[in-house]
Formats: sequence, C-alpha cells, structure tokens
Amino acid sequence: MKKWYSIVLLSVVFLFSSIVSSSAEISSDELLNILKEKGIITDKDIEKATTSEEPTKKVAQEQEKEQEKDNFIVKAARKPKSVNFKGRVQARYTYIENGDLSKVTNQNAFDESEADGFSIRRVRLRWYGEVIDKLQYHIHVSVDGDSADADDDEVGVKLQDAYFTYAHHPYFNVTAGQFKARFSPSYLVAGPVLPLCERPLVVDKIGRKREIGISLESAKNGEFDDRGHGAKLHDKPFYYAVGLYNGNTFNHLENDNDNMMLTAMVVYRPIKYINFGTSYAFNQTGNDDATKRLNIWDFNSALDVGPFHAQIEYIQEHGHGTNRRYGYGIQGQYDLTDTFQLTARYDEYDPDRTVDNGFDSRWYTVGYNWFIHGQDIKWQLNYTLRKEMHANYHEDNDILVTHFQILF
Repeated sequence: MKKWYSIVLLSVVFLFSSIVSSSAEISSDELLNILKEKGIITDKDIEKATTSEEPTKKVAQEQEKEQEKDNFIVKAARKPKSVNFKGRVQARYTYIENGDLSKVTNQNAFDESEADGFSIRRVRLRWYGEVIDKLQYHIHVSVDGDSADADDDEVGVKLQDAYFTYAHHPYFNVTAGQFKARFSPSYLVAGPVLPLCERPLVVDKIGRKREIGISLESAKNGEFDDRGHGAKLHDKPFYYAVGLYNGNTFNHLENDNDNMMLTAMVVYRPIKYINFGTSYAFNQTGNDDATKRLNIWDFNSALDVGPFHAQIEYIQEHGHGTNRRYGYGIQGQYDLTDTFQLTARYDEYDPDRTVDNGFDSRWYTVGYNWFIHGQDIKWQLNYTLRKEMHANYHEDNDILVTHFQILF
C-alpha cells in the first residue's frame, strides 16, 4: 500500500513541479530532494520516474527532426509560387519644328529626321513572380517600332530585361541577367510612371542603360522620389548597389572584348522629404589600338513637400581617349488635384567641352499629366523649346509630344 501511495504521490509531484518552478523558480530535482529528505519518497522511486521520462524525450526529439526534414524537402521541391503578367501601350502624336537637322541633338526616341505624325511609342509585356521563396524572376520585352532591329519603320520585338533576384536580406540582394544598370535614379524610375514623356536628355546621352551582368544591392521597394504620381516611395534611409557588367550595352549575349564595366551607387534619405545620391561607373571600350577608359559620375537629389516635387541630376563623363562631356536636368511636378499634374524640366547637354557651342543643347519643357484612372489610363502632353547651339548661332528644333497610356 505504501509503494502504491508513493507512486501516485510522485506523479502528482511531477505535475505540480512545473507550476511551482514557473512561479517560485524551484526545479523538479530540487523538489524531489526535499521530498526525499522528508521521507516521503525513496531513491528507487526517483530512479523509476527519471528513467520513464527519458524515452518520452527521445521520441519527441526524433519527431522534431523528422518534421524539420519534411519541411526542408517540401521547400526544396516547391513548384513556382507565382506567375504575373502586365502590359503597357503608349500611342503618340509628335510634331517637330525641323530646322537644319545636321546641327541639332535628338534623343534616342527621335532618331528619325522626320518623326511627325502618329506612332506607337511603347508596347511592353512583362512576366514576373517567384520561383521559390526569395528567388524572383522578371522578363520584359518590347514590341514597337523603336525597338526594330532591321528597319525602324517596322515593328520589331526586342528583349529588354531577363533577370532573377535572390532576396536574401533587405540589405543584401543579388540580381543577375540583363537589367537596368544601377547608376541613375532617373533611369531606374519605372517607365509607366514617368511624369514627362521622355527621361532627361543627359540620361539618354551619357547615363548607363541596360546591361548584362550582376549586382549586389539592398532591396528597393518603390521609387526613389515622388516623381511617379501615386507610386510607392522607397522610404528606407539607405540604398546601395555595386555591379559588374559587360559594358557593351544590352542584347549582346556575350562580352565582345576583355573589358568589364563597374558601377557603384548610393542614395541616402536623411529625412522623408529629401534624398541625396551619387554614382560612379568605370568602363573600357574599344580594342587595344583604340581603348577608351571612361569615368562617369552621377550626382542627384530630390525634394518632396506636399504637392510639390523636384529632382536634379548631373552626369559627366571623361577619361583617357575621350573628351569630357556633361549635362544635367532640373525637373519639377506640382499636383493641382489628385488627377491632374503640371510638369516642367530644364535640360542642358554639352557633348564636348573642348568645342565652344558645338552641338550644345538647352531644352525647356512644360506639360501636364491627366490621370484618368491613375497611371493605368493616363494622358500626357509636353512641349519642348529646344535651343540648339552650333558655332555662333542657334537652331530651333521645338517639339510637341502627346501620348495616351494604357496599362493592363
């Protein structure tokens, strides 16, 4: 009878010890020693209780290991997590006051000497999503006349982006493939949210564009400033990117020389209203007989206060085998209402500092954005007063551009 009583009492002690230990911080071993000193239990009772507990612990540990193994197998064999598709169409009308076209500077979007009339500026298709957790992919193609390989009058298909990103940590991500080189904040602004029909002239002429390579960077969730009406703002205090690229522009599927392009980019936001950024790129072009070593610098800043937004970006390029060239753009937007925005920009570009007024450009642009249904349905209009300097006289080359955008 005493033995049966001891076993029951021992079971009660183990149940009660968990409660006592959490409140009075007395372990089960200490409580058993106290009961032993009082003569309530013996050493044999303690030995039976501890040996019966060990198999239970082993079973629990084995079950936990099996569960972790199963979770690993499930994650490793997981099928594609998401597939998303988006598209964009921009129908455009252009009027150009063509002067002496041999003495003016044109953006790449207006390489044709006669660009008057209607056109399809952009038709873009994108597929993106996640393969497994933290591994994202992005494929972006253009289907418009501006991207035709053989003839600019024909519609052509061209690959814009094809890359994957491994999002390991908010401040350590790896992007590899063909994508926008991490150099210019203006160029990294998503095309559908641009407040003017085209990007700043200096970005078009000197800025680094799409390249094939790899970039180590912090996560960028949104735009660097509020120039994209309604877009999410990247409000983290610090962004960085370091990249290594072929440096021979995009859609060259392999490097055509032994040279590589290195870029480094930093954007700092001390407070939510303003940010400052700088970028550097080193690139070598040409062959052994005519190698150009280029140093390209970018300095930029943005201010966002209520309905007013402003950005400035300065880029210069110089180095062995090339003359220094520079340019900058000062841009601003003002939100009159939630659906209507005024825009303006001043562009200055000097393709060669050794020549006075040699194809220098001073462009003054004003316009508006009507957000009929946010960025999904938008009507833009820009008028640019282009002052083209050549020797001692100016050549007028004004342009009116308006386009209608639909996102789907």
